[in-house]
Amino acid sequence: MNSSIKDFFTTSRPSTNINNLGVKSVVSISSQVPDQSVPSVECSTSTNNSKESEDNNHSIFDITAYISKHMSNNEKLEALKTIWTPGNNHNFPITLHGNKNLKFQLSWLNKWNWIAYSSLVDGVYCKYCVLFGIKKGGKGGQLLGQLCNQPFKNWKHATEKFKLHESTNYHTNCILDFQSLSAVISGKTSSVHDKLNIASKKQKEDNRKIILPVIKSVILCGRQGIPIRGHRDYGPLELNEPTQNDGNFRAILRFYINATGISGDNSHILARENCKKNAQYISWKIQNQIVDACYSVVSKKIVNKINVCKYFSIIADETADISGIEQFSLCARYFDSTDKIIHEDFLKFVPVHDVSGRALADTIINELKSLNIDIKHLRGQGYDGAATMSGKFNGVATLIKNKYPTALYIHCSSHNLNLSISYSCNLPQIRNTMGTIESIYLFFNTPKRQKFFTEQLEMFKKEESMKEDGCHSNKEKLKRLCPTRWVDRHSSVETIYDFLPVIVNSLEEMITWPDKDVATKANQILLTLGTSEFNISLSVIIKLFQYTKPLSVYLQKKNIDLVEAINHINTILNELMNIRENAEIVFSDLFKNLIKRSNEMDIEIKIPRLAKRQKHRNNFSTENPEDYFRVSIFIPFIDSIIQQLNDRFNNHKEIISGFQVLINPCAKSDLHHLVKYYQEDVESYEKVVSEVDLWHRYLNTNNIKPQNALDALLICNQDFYPNIYNLLHILAVLPVTSCESERSFSSLKRIKTYLRNSTSETRLNGLAVLNIHREVPVTEDEVIEVLASINRRLDFSL
Repeated sequence: MNSSIKDFFTTSRPSTNINNLGVKSVVSISSQVPDQSVPSVECSTSTNNSKESEDNNHSIFDITAYISKHMSNNEKLEALKTIWTPGNNHNFPITLHGNKNLKFQLSWLNKWNWIAYSSLVDGVYCKYCVLFGIKKGGKGGQLLGQLCNQPFKNWKHATEKFKLHESTNYHTNCILDFQSLSAVISGKTSSVHDKLNIASKKQKEDNRKIILPVIKSVILCGRQGIPIRGHRDYGPLELNEPTQNDGNFRAILRFYINATGISGDNSHILARENCKKNAQYISWKIQNQIVDACYSVVSKKIVNKINVCKYFSIIADETADISGIEQFSLCARYFDSTDKIIHEDFLKFVPVHDVSGRALADTIINELKSLNIDIKHLRGQGYDGAATMSGKFNGVATLIKNKYPTALYIHCSSHNLNLSISYSCNLPQIRNTMGTIESIYLFFNTPKRQKFFTEQLEMFKKEESMKEDGCHSNKEKLKRLCPTRWVDRHSSVETIYDFLPVIVNSLEEMITWPDKDVATKANQILLTLGTSEFNISLSVIIKLFQYTKPLSVYLQKKNIDLVEAINHINTILNELMNIRENAEIVFSDLFKNLIKRSNEMDIEIKIPRLAKRQKHRNNFSTENPEDYFRVSIFIPFIDSIIQQLNDRFNNHKEIISGFQVLINPCAKSDLHHLVKYYQEDVESYEKVVSEVDLWHRYLNTNNIKPQNALDALLICNQDFYPNIYNLLHILAVLPVTSCESERSFSSLKRIKTYLRNSTSETRLNGLAVLNIHREVPVTEDEVIEVLASINRRLDFSL
């Protein structure tokens, strides 16, 4: 019996059929080896000579050098090619086994080509298990020993051991790992990692097909300012048309998905049909997240431009929404050096409950910081003239200026102009005329009377079209006097003036109507329209409003600056003062036209009765109607307008007095004050003076006359005139009006209506920026990037 007592305790292992592992490429490990990875072990003469010549250096490439060594996949494949192999003439050590002398047989390398012989330990290893193996294997996860981590030297049982080893699962797995790696390296197949990446990418693409139409639908609703939610917008989305209205969002989403299907792309339909019921991403919570993501995208782009452009001003105003919440609108004015345009951009609505000056000032500062705007570059504040905003001690402007001294407060020029005109209209005759105009609108603002007036107006237009000097107005109806917008007031007065003959004819017809109330009111208004004071006042208002209306429209532009605004105001003031100096000539022409017009309506222009004891109006010692109305209405009204404009825009003129030196040569004393005020933004006074001299020389040499700060800024070389450029930059961003905040109120009224009065603040701001900033692009990928930062069930980021 040749077996030893050690063989008695050796547990025989069942043979493992590799075909049962599901691997077709490995049929017989003992007979097949992949061509591209396993080096040939043919015992040719040339190979033997080569190996023998390298026997002295075989220790470097001995199999034992790779045991427990950390290597990359490429290094493992390279090691298979360089592992030392004994040559034909190699002398193997003889080992005594019992009464026999045994040694390693070179033929074993050809029969089992996974064997690697080590001359250092006179043992063999499985080179695949060494390079691709694991520490544990077999039954119960035992530590692997011979042929894996330890050399095998028992040559007596070598054949049995080799057959047993090649049938083990862990050896088979190592071979499979080698084959997979070889295929990946050679490009014949993809790695498991790549396959997982491909599967993950496909899953993400499917997820995007679910979320992309949702994002597109929300953005569309936001851009158009239409409601998103419906009365019954819950549950899974039905691609067929529902019997009930489920809201604009679902209707648009359904239309988009079906439209892509009609065009031949069924991927969105399949993705929607195959998605889980709890991962459809159409709930109101997802809508809010998408809207908030859109706000993040838009606000980030605006804030980045503000911070890059450095200097900016804040514009703010507040109003009550439909829910009674005070909404504080914040806007920023800045100069974008990229497109060379002054921007006034809406930032956000902030709900405020405490409308005191200190609370609003803290709100502005905190919100600017929360938006990551560098508030140290705040150079201007634009508000209305309310005590809360402009108070000398506890106003918002004062409190912010205490923290940021260069944040100059400028009263809204449009508000100033409106206040100037409003106070000028307090003249009794002018005030009564404005009241009569409002009464005319209210009287005709009923369906029956309005229809009658429209019929009379059409007849009047036909008659006037036949005349060369007739009225050719394109207005279709009367307009109400707007209490705040004086541009609309101008239009209302012009409409009454153009349609006065039609109004008189209509009232003459209505006093014969059987309705007593209508007839009485019509008669009262008709008597008022027949007075000289009304007709004179209406003509005077039309005459002077023709000068203030263009200014009122112009001041609402975004790209104007303070210098340009004051220049236009001065132009109007100069023209009004010229009219005042030539009041007799100007009013004489106006009076002649009025007489002609009044005769056509059978209205007599005469001096009103003068009482001996006068309390409410002045007596004028004249019997000429023209002289009387000139001194009683025309001159007082124009004097009042001139005085109001001078008083209310005096502060604006003082503000730009120092900046005038940057556009037109002026006294250096103004420049000294300017440099001292903006000492953080410019260098020493002497350097600024030198730059100003060079700047003036440049303008005069090239015959350049900038009309405003923006024109000067565009031609100013920042590298050559750094101080001039900074001062012009500050002048350009100083606010002129607070119209941008009031424009946002229009969007607020469209977004938060009585049907949408419970809109949250986050949703409101997101929808507002989408509706207001249509010029700022918002892509679906940008929204997905923001959404991907939130942990959620589906992954969208590619």
